[in-house]
Amino acid sequence: MSYLKTSSASHLSAPSPTPSTSSTGGGKRKREDAAQSIVYSQPQETGTGSHLMTQVTYTIEHLRKEQRWLTLQEILDFLNLQQSASYEQDKQTLIATFHKKDPKNRIEYDAKTKRYRYKPKVPVRNADDLKSFLQKQKSAQGLSVKDLKDGWPSCQEGITKMEQKKEILVNRLKKDNQAKTVWINDPTLMYPMDTEFKEEWLRIQLPANPDDLRNRLIKANLKPSSAPREAKTAKAEKTKRKAARRGGKQTNTHMANILKDFSHLRK
Repeated sequence: MSYLKTSSASHLSAPSPTPSTSSTGGGKRKREDAAQSIVYSQPQETGTGSHLMTQVTYTIEHLRKEQRWLTLQEILDFLNLQQSASYEQDKQTLIATFHKKDPKNRIEYDAKTKRYRYKPKVPVRNADDLKSFLQKQKSAQGLSVKDLKDGWPSCQEGITKMEQKKEILVNRLKKDNQAKTVWINDPTLMYPMDTEFKEEWLRIQLPANPDDLRNRLIKANLKPSSAPREAKTAKAEKTKRKAARRGGKQTNTHMANILKDFSHLRK
């Protein structure tokens, strides 16, 4: 067999039972390799964030949880910015953001003590603040307890104590008896009611059928609130007819018997 040519030996080799990927051009294999080679970056939770606006967000959340005045150094220590290469620049940018005069800014600054604290939606942090805020309101609109929790997280207990002192009026949820809305109340306007009057009031039984109640009111010459409104028709005002105006203004009427009448010559 040694005398066989190399070319003829290559022709006698058995074909591969399974076609290789190289015979198909390698298109599918290349796409799979490319898909496996792509590495997607995964976000890492560093605790402070890398962007300055993220740092501001972390600061606001930290101040809201603390609910007390903090110095600038305490805030910077919490953010852990000392290891950054642009520490001084980032520090000045954060200070400018903290001092920004914007109604939406949730950071309050005290120039005397040079400290910062969280600025809630409603300037209420305790019972005295709530009482003062409600007294200064120009309207009798209720205050949502959900907004109170932003600056006074433990407001439920304080609201209950104020309600017992009759300093506020409270609307509570039926399912858990939690306060939902509060209003200002003046205890000096609340007078005790006689027991006899209470008993007489409770003796009055209202009919179960609303139509019966309406008929009783009508019999007592009282107008029920469910009565239809009477449309008032406006009376048409009588307009005075204007007298027909003559063709021209007459003058020298005192000389009518002397002057000659030329009115028949008018065109």
